[in-house]
Amino acid sequence: MPDTPDSPAFCTRLSVEETGGLAALQFRHPPRSFNLTPASRIAMRTIGEQQHLLAGRGLDWGSGSGCLAIAAARIPTVDQVIGLDISPQNIMAARQNAALNGVGEKVTFLLADSYQPLADSDWRLLAAYSGRIDFILANPPSSEGDDGFGYRRIVLAGARDFLRRGGLLFLNVSYQYGRQRVTNLVRQIPGFSYDGLLASTDWVPFDLQRPDLRHCLALYVAEEDRGGLQYEFRLHPGSATVAGARQAWAHFQATGLSPLTRWQTHLFRYVGEDAVADTPGPA
Repeated sequence: MPDTPDSPAFCTRLSVEETGGLAALQFRHPPRSFNLTPASRIAMRTIGEQQHLLAGRGLDWGSGSGCLAIAAARIPTVDQVIGLDISPQNIMAARQNAALNGVGEKVTFLLADSYQPLADSDWRLLAAYSGRIDFILANPPSSEGDDGFGYRRIVLAGARDFLRRGGLLFLNVSYQYGRQRVTNLVRQIPGFSYDGLLASTDWVPFDLQRPDLRHCLALYVAEEDRGGLQYEFRLHPGSATVAGARQAWAHFQATGLSPLTRWQTHLFRYVGEDAVADTPGPA
């Protein structure tokens, strides 16, 4: 029989435990729309486990099929969440998922390139929230043509236009990017403090059977070869030895085993661009 919109191929169901105690949720992801990844799952779990930090108005940068915005909208103290995504297929799926999970009246999804809505009416809607957003959620993809960390810098830089002073940013940064890149964010993007690690998985494979992750590792190798900061993997469970991207690639080629990473969500706080960031990065 052909797959239907509610078949496992196109629908993901999450238990209360998987959403950090929020609710059992389900997400349809038809062809050409975003399917949940391990990174999006840890982000959703973080929202549920840290829901006491979230209230008022929020933005979901790169909202995909809407999972983070919808999870946040299930929090009683959250009034409204606006999701931004560049894919029309994702926007359509996100709107359907919001209705499916009973939060259609609390979420709005806008077709946008980063923080720039593509329709004039949507641009005016979002501009009205300048300086009035209480929290931002972001699970950015790896960027191209740099160290893979570019979208995270874009998220912080653009967030300054929307977050009120004291507003929070839940940012997914997986372990392999290295502690120094996280530390550098508050130095490169004035106006933020780093407030710590909110959630992390155990050591899990950076699954190189996935073409997208294999491509990411190739970009990491190229960045190290250019003299960039080293990436940080583990090659074996229980090992305390840090392996860079080139070592991780050589290990995979020799053994067929993926290196290990941790999917993580970090907390940043907007303190104002006149503040001097003097907050240490992750330990």
